[in-house]
Amino acid sequence: MKKQNWIVGLSVLAIVLAVFSLFRAPEAGIEEEDTFAKIMKNDELAVCYIPWPPSIVKDPNTGELSGFLIDIVQEVANEAELKLNYVESTWGGFPADLNTGRCDAAIAGIYPLIGRSTSVSFTRPFFFAGSGAVVRADNTKIKTVEDLNKKGTKVAVIQGEFGQIFAKKYLPKAELVVLEKSSDFTMPLVAVLSGQADAGFSQTDVISAFTKENPGIKDLYRGQPYVTIPVTWSVRSNDQRLLNFLDNSITYLRFTGFLENKARKYNPEGWFQVEDEFEQLY
Repeated sequence: MKKQNWIVGLSVLAIVLAVFSLFRAPEAGIEEEDTFAKIMKNDELAVCYIPWPPSIVKDPNTGELSGFLIDIVQEVANEAELKLNYVESTWGGFPADLNTGRCDAAIAGIYPLIGRSTSVSFTRPFFFAGSGAVVRADNTKIKTVEDLNKKGTKVAVIQGEFGQIFAKKYLPKAELVVLEKSSDFTMPLVAVLSGQADAGFSQTDVISAFTKENPGIKDLYRGQPYVTIPVTWSVRSNDQRLLNFLDNSITYLRFTGFLENKARKYNPEGWFQVEDEFEQLY
């Protein structure tokens, strides 16, 4: 008899839990509010930025932001009738800022590295940034990237930046002078100018501007990058609707000429875009 009561009691408990779960379960077809739904509900898009002239420039006195990446995201916001909330970030910190909710998207000129793709997702590229190197103006021994891959040759790179990734993989014999993480991409160039390194890696637009003001060093590739890297924006890995929105926006602005117009306005040396050829449909 006691055993039967015990079985009946468990059956009643199971029924109660089942009924309770029905009340607790969300209705079919209704999901938790995602990032894009939140953005459209609040009419506000929080974006992480990283100062990177000329794409993103921060006025040291007023804090005002400018640059062609700022113009692009502002155009997206205007078309979607969204307010922008800017949050300053860093190259090493933007994935954490995204995943902790400090911002909805990162709009710096971000390289979609494979390692980064394990924690965040990237939009389709809208520009390509060239990477180059400098040596001292009186250096006649180093003429190609292969000349850097020699024992005793010191190559200055910024920690975590693409130059370090490239050098570690393709210049195993060189001695790397790894500089502290920074948004100042002239640091490797200064290291060459001061004699701390034989060569320094940076973006080609940074190299072009720096060598014009510092004749003590020269562009090893003379404006021709050793590699070009896609420039993208980034979102959290599970924010597919927001990613689709940004991808569609980039495609629209590209094919309506907005991106090309901004490129002409700012004329960033060492930045590239893929040209498209069209044929008329009959």
